[in-house]
Amino acid sequence: MNDDSEYEGHVDPRDLLLRTDWNAVEHCCPDVAPATPVMLLELLDDDPGVQGWAFRALVEAHTRQQVFYTATAPAARFVAAVLGDPRTLRPVTDRVAQEEVEFGPQAPFPLRAGLLAWLGDSVVEALAQRERPYGDEEDLEAFLDLAPEFHAAARPFLDDGGGGSPEVREAALGVLLAVLRLPALADGIPGHRDLVRATALGDGPHRLRAVDTLSSWGEEVSHLL
Repeated sequence: MNDDSEYEGHVDPRDLLLRTDWNAVEHCCPDVAPATPVMLLELLDDDPGVQGWAFRALVEAHTRQQVFYTATAPAARFVAAVLGDPRTLRPVTDRVAQEEVEFGPQAPFPLRAGLLAWLGDSVVEALAQRERPYGDEEDLEAFLDLAPEFHAAARPFLDDGGGGSPEVREAALGVLLAVLRLPALADGIPGHRDLVRATALGDGPHRLRAVDTLSSWGEEVSHLL
């Protein structure tokens, strides 16, 4: 990584990589997918093409078919730590050549939005799996234990002051709605209640996620369905 990856108020991602024994954790398809540190470093590559490939590899290798692996939690923690890096604002795509032929060109999206969406979607999936996890329950819970860090990482991008695009703001909202269902974030409910209710009453892409969040707080939501 270049020195410009340093930015005020965030954990040094290189330090995060050093804190994890990557030989002791694994992701899906280790004989095919690159090692997790390689993917994570390439998320901050100078080439947007490499960044898009790394994002696709991250999603496929760490939450493939909704399974959580021993490497998922430390990888997600790294992602949360680097969301403020300006290189995550680059527009990327994550389709392979065959998909481009089959589905047509993909509109680029900010890598930051993709990473936030992955975190939010993964939290929702992990919560849904708590009763019957597809993989190891410990790996799933290790991921959910990071919810306060996901919340802290996403919150700055909820408005224009966070320097994000509409896609980034929407993805950050998706993370917020997901993590606020967890007891560890209960103290944050009063400060976000109005936002969650407004989202549930609107017509945005996260309306139903907001309804589920209100329901998890014990609020009546039948009139919203």
